[in-house]
This record gives sequence, C-alpha cells and structure tokens, in this order.
Amino acid sequence: MHYACGNRGNVIKAAKYGATLAIGLDISRVSVENAKREAEKAGVNKNTYFIQADAENTMLPDDSIDAIICSGMLHHLDLSYAFPELRRILCPGGRILAGEALNYNPAIKLYRYLTPQMRTEWEKAHILNLRDIRFAKRFFEIGEIRYWHITSILAPYMKFALQALNWIDEFLTRIPIVRLMAWIFTFELIKPTNEN
Repeated sequence: MHYACGNRGNVIKAAKYGATLAIGLDISRVSVENAKREAEKAGVNKNTYFIQADAENTMLPDDSIDAIICSGMLHHLDLSYAFPELRRILCPGGRILAGEALNYNPAIKLYRYLTPQMRTEWEKAHILNLRDIRFAKRFFEIGEIRYWHITSILAPYMKFALQALNWIDEFLTRIPIVRLMAWIFTFELIKPTNEN
C-alpha cells in the first residue's frame, strides 16, 4: 500500500511489477480519482485499488496490509495517531519503508526558513528526527536506517559531479554524527510477529 499516494504514487509501479493487489490511500478525493484514471491508462486497474481515507484513521481492517510505503508524508501527520494506525493495519511481520526529510542540517533549516511559502507551519514544525524513530519503537521494531544527500544535494548545480558526490556521501553517511547532516533518511518499521 502507498500511504498518502497522491495522484498515483508507487501504486501503479507496484502493479506493473507483479503485485497481486496494490492499494493507494489518500485523503484527497481528487487525487484518488486522478490515480484511478492513471491506473486505467497504464492498464493495471484490475490489480490496483484506491481509497479516499484519513491516514490517521484509515478504517481498513486490522492486520490487512503486508507492506506500506510512506514517501515524504509522515511529517504532515500527528505521529501519535499515525504510528498506532499503521501498526493496526499492518500484518504481523509486515514492513513499512518510510522516506523523510531529516531535521538536523543547519543549512537546510536555513533554506526552510527562507522559503516559508513552500510548506505549512505544521510541516515546518514536524520535520522528522531521530526522536521520532525512538517514538516509533513503541509500536514497531526498527529495521535499517539509511541517510541520503549530504554533498549530493548540490547535484542540481553540479550534474557533472554527481557520481563523485554520491561516492563522498557513501563515505560520509558511515560517520555517525556527520550522517545527521543528510537531507533525507529512510527507515524500516516492522510489526512484531509475536504480540505480547
């Protein structure tokens, strides 16, 4: 399932790559209708399903989803509602892959400050950090955490150097304190198979 899929998200890709059923969920009726049209155009409307629902209260059955993608949208939600809801709908052993902006790099914080029109006040106040991962441990086991784009954030201005920037990032993201300067991080959340 693509959680907050927008106009189609990864749902159509999942269906094209063989998902038996790829589900997209979004609060916007317009996005859901657009996604349905895109699935039809792509010829995957028989194994895609789009739901208009609140991400913090999906109304999906308990233990009904095998895998969930959260792509840059958790910072729009109240995690004290979103994490329990994600845990509720995820099957035991199911996994969530989330990608989010990381809220440590002072240069990126300055950029956000200088471009207030690009995000809501809620969004600015809720960019994720490792405290949110510690909070997630109340609901999930934490899988792999990876950090992305320290120097490669400059790639739009230095396309010729992208390969070198990626190589430098590969090295820098291995250093615990330095990796916190990444623009993006990805993390896995896993629902335990044994409920206590």
